[in-house]
Amino acid sequence: MSRPVRVGQVYRCPVCRAEVVVINAATAALEPRCCNQPMEAVRVVPVYRCPVCFSEVAVLRQDDEAPELICCGRPMEPREARAAA
Repeated sequence: MSRPVRVGQVYRCPVCRAEVVVINAATAALEPRCCNQPMEAVRVVPVYRCPVCFSEVAVLRQDDEAPELICCGRPMEPREARAAA
């Protein structure tokens, strides 16, 4: 069964505990697998994009304040944690 895929969604392998994060999804039918098992959706992390070169980063851990991310001399912009089309 496919689950909704969101930008910033983190999946964890129930066997080896590997984690992956969705930066961009072309379809809502993503079903990540690891160790021949479906991965579990565990949390959503913020994803930012550079308005100049379009580089993207995901923030895996942060304190209470949002990080100040600079690329190409400009602040990076948060992407919405929206579902894939």
